[in-house]
Amino acid sequence: MKYTKESIEGIDCIFAPMDDANSTTIEIMCKAGSIYETKENNGISHFLEHLFFKWGEKYPTPKAVAEAVDKFGGEFNAYTGDEYAGYYVKCAPDFVHQAIDVLADMMNHAKFSVPELEREKWVVIQELKMYEDNPMAMVMEKRQSYFFWDNSYGRPIIGTENNIKTFTQQMLFDHKANLYTKDNLIIVIAGKIKDKQELKDGISKAFSKIPEKKRIQKPEFIQTLPQDHVGFYEQKNEQAHLVISAPGFKGDDETRYAANVLATILGGNMSSRLFQNIREKEGLCYYIKASHAIQQDTWVFLIRAGIDKQRFDFGVEKIYEEIERIANGDISQKEFENAIGYNEGQIQMGIESSDEMASFVGNQYLIYKKIDSLEEILKKYKNLTLADIQSIAKKLSKENLYLFYIK
Repeated sequence: MKYTKESIEGIDCIFAPMDDANSTTIEIMCKAGSIYETKENNGISHFLEHLFFKWGEKYPTPKAVAEAVDKFGGEFNAYTGDEYAGYYVKCAPDFVHQAIDVLADMMNHAKFSVPELEREKWVVIQELKMYEDNPMAMVMEKRQSYFFWDNSYGRPIIGTENNIKTFTQQMLFDHKANLYTKDNLIIVIAGKIKDKQELKDGISKAFSKIPEKKRIQKPEFIQTLPQDHVGFYEQKNEQAHLVISAPGFKGDDETRYAANVLATILGGNMSSRLFQNIREKEGLCYYIKASHAIQQDTWVFLIRAGIDKQRFDFGVEKIYEEIERIANGDISQKEFENAIGYNEGQIQMGIESSDEMASFVGNQYLIYKKIDSLEEILKKYKNLTLADIQSIAKKLSKENLYLFYIK
């Protein structure tokens, strides 16, 4: 995988050509996620994402925006996370300039019409209620609050209903001006690139008017682990949903590759310990999964499951037994080799399409200002040993585990 970085109108642009691709993705990624909010405006980053689609200059209605992309068969979407927000159009290579045109109108000429703003509040509130009705999503949100307390990582990305109702046009203009600036965003172009210079000229013309410098910094984050190793939230569900958390390894730490392998052995796929012994052998759950999650300021192992309420205590006991075995280094060479192969395969298949490639290179560069290529990542996995995995397994010792569940 080859990529190049160029500055266009003061904006870092990443080009990731894929000669065999049949699509091109243009993605704008901005450090404007929920960790840049305060308690008072929590949720505004996500709300702003919604409003960007509503009203521009060239495309002055939501329907006009949608038709502009639909008429060339493009995929147009956006997302907001803790750390950043992203906006992208995926299209056939012949339509990249139309894609840039739509994205630029959104970034340069968003109007945040008051009638649209007030109407969209109810759309977002319905989205919030949808998540509240989903215990798999709800346990993760409540776990954030339990594990991170009342700070930027502990608050929900979507915000609260009370906050959503208070958002004003001026708050949206201010949030956009504060963070959607040339020094705080990147543009990623991934997939088939027919004429790079023509593409650069189009980007230069379209995004030259974006403000130069961001006006705020994200609030300082200080990790404080929960005082109690068990927390819960009461909600009427047919199942008890749980998340077990343990401190992990940060995103620019080379040990993160070993952490991914460790999580795979524990519960990353269908041959993993947790899937085979908790689901297949004991029949305690439908879903159970382990992963190693990385954010800018925090990093954590996560084990998730939904368990029959009548067998919850027994299920938690069995899960802890499996974690303890792993923490004590009880890992076979075969498990290790299978997990290495699984991660190598997943990372390669995970960047087959242009939109996946855009996210792959973009989130690395936006947060860490560097990109590990596919070849470099595969080499790092191949260089791991069983001893490397066993040496970090103690991170999963019981004193490092924090259980949160919805009952």
